[in-house]
Amino acid sequence: MKIFSKIWSNLLLTTKHKNGLYQLKYLQQPYLLQVQKKQQILWPQQTGTMYYRLLPTERFRLVEVQPRFFVQQYLQEFAKRVSAVVQNDDLNFAVITDTHIKFADSHSYYGFNGLQHLTEFLLLPTLLPLDFVAHLGDVIDGSDNAITDQQFLHLVSRTFTQQSCPYFIAKGNHDDNDKYDEHTATHKPSFAQNTFFNALWQPMYQQDTLLKVSARWGVGYFDKDDVRVIFINTTDVPFQLDQQGRKKYDSKLVLAIRNGQIQEIIQILEKSVNKKIIVCGHANLVTRKGQNALEYNGKAVHDLFKAFNCGLKGQLVHQAKDTNFSVNAAFDFRNNHSGRVVAYLCGHRHLEDQFKIDGIQYVLLNVSALMGRNHALTTKYNYWWNRQKDQINEFSGYVVNLNRQNTLLRIFGYGAATPLRQFSI
Repeated sequence: MKIFSKIWSNLLLTTKHKNGLYQLKYLQQPYLLQVQKKQQILWPQQTGTMYYRLLPTERFRLVEVQPRFFVQQYLQEFAKRVSAVVQNDDLNFAVITDTHIKFADSHSYYGFNGLQHLTEFLLLPTLLPLDFVAHLGDVIDGSDNAITDQQFLHLVSRTFTQQSCPYFIAKGNHDDNDKYDEHTATHKPSFAQNTFFNALWQPMYQQDTLLKVSARWGVGYFDKDDVRVIFINTTDVPFQLDQQGRKKYDSKLVLAIRNGQIQEIIQILEKSVNKKIIVCGHANLVTRKGQNALEYNGKAVHDLFKAFNCGLKGQLVHQAKDTNFSVNAAFDFRNNHSGRVVAYLCGHRHLEDQFKIDGIQYVLLNVSALMGRNHALTTKYNYWWNRQKDQINEFSGYVVNLNRQNTLLRIFGYGAATPLRQFSI
């Protein structure tokens, strides 16, 4: 077979897989071989390492994504600093966001570094008493072809499922691969309707520790004593095609929460009487001026949280010009007396910020993926950090702590992140 004429002899082809992938063994491990015009990629199917080669070179290159020694040492010191403050019976969870994984060996911007940051982030459950870990979306950059980005999603899923700590992965506005689609000639979708769900959410929802109403909307929650952490989906747009087969909604640009998800959030809130609640999503619901920060229904969901905090009964109604995003949902929070939505955590903006609206503390977390100073899309916040490859500021991540008295929310940051932000709730 021509495509294998220059591959090492220790590649053993077994069968052709779907979507132009080839199932084979390399170094006695099962792999899928992805064949492209300018390169070939070996995707591990269990445990193992990624390899790729640029044609017409003959040797495969190792993709370095294993935890680096200097990062391990740094995270051990970070964990000691956090451990000195938090208690095991506090609520403690780790968060990473916006890894923007991309098939590129980049030293200044997105690339394999996002995947490496994730493997290093998942050292934290071995170092700290964490109740769960979370990724708040933009797992991938969404700028590679469909096969590549689907394999990245499956690789990320296995990375989470093969470690023992409970986890949640929120959906980001880049995770439907629309960034790739906009640069193709036809602009047709490269991902199917359920690509992200099948790769990440389906195995995620199989966890016994993850509570849910359904597995439909990307909503779930974790409980610890009188504290509840709810995850919502700010990239909740319908998958609809026009007559040319193009998507009606670009998920990268249209951030939204629809009526079905809102009704599910209401069900969870109605079962959250007298709990302290932290909500997590990819994008912030409102701006620091209290205005809508999503294209559809961010302010509506914020107002729903406000109604819960006040113990109200009512009807959330919004007639949008696009009826796909109209809202009509009844709620009854009169049984709630001391329960509060105290904070909302998110990424998306590639910076750090914090503001309080209607008693709800919004905390924005920095992008994990490398944003070098010389790249045109680097935010001012990350330009200030002067982030560089193989330096401590290459990556970022957080540990969130809510103390036993439920009065102090602490956000411990590592890498290109503020070491400690704390908020009275």
